[in-house]
Amino acid sequence: MDAEYGEVETSGNVAGKSFYDFGLLAAVAGADNDTFRYGEIAVPEGFTGLTNGRGVHVRIPYTPDVRRLAVRFVAGSGSGGTGYLKNPATGKPWFPVMADTETGLSDITLAALFALNADGLYRLLPQEGCLVVYSGEDTDFGIGTAKAQNETFLLKASAGNLYQHPTTGVGLIDYLHSSLENNGLAAKLQSEFSADRVIIKNAYMDSATGELLLETVEKEDNRG
Repeated sequence: MDAEYGEVETSGNVAGKSFYDFGLLAAVAGADNDTFRYGEIAVPEGFTGLTNGRGVHVRIPYTPDVRRLAVRFVAGSGSGGTGYLKNPATGKPWFPVMADTETGLSDITLAALFALNADGLYRLLPQEGCLVVYSGEDTDFGIGTAKAQNETFLLKASAGNLYQHPTTGVGLIDYLHSSLENNGLAAKLQSEFSADRVIIKNAYMDSATGELLLETVEKEDNRG
């Protein structure tokens, strides 16, 4: 915690992780070089990252290339030779790199990897014959719901402030010294909070303090 600004600073927990050498190839003969940019990851003999569920951590420098990335694993042997690990889904050495999105796995360009981690640190997890890319950094910092804070902001915000569509804010100051039942505030509360996926079960004014008290519940997310 930053004592001066009250901000929480987290670390990426990179220490202790094994990052394997990664290199981009200029082109691969007989491959789809128009769609893919190909790369190699050097792993030791007996590498189990494709089967143990942990995947592999790599450093991939930012590359302004709008092609997708496909990689292969180059494994060394005790005799000094090298070989390529096979993709169990295709029997070939290449693994396309995909992104995990709300709608499932989707294509991602080499240049777009930067959005996942600005330092070029990534974790690749094997899934369904591809490698799903995530940031190579993580944190155990818990993030809880912010329903109470959202309610406060939504009540105070007015149209024209920074509270964005689909809600424009209740603008509570416009309803001061008026009746909750007769000034349209009840309808405004219902519409604005409903757009923010919150149901108002009860609302009343505290006559002693002038505070607006709300009993609310969040709508269930049916998007999966």
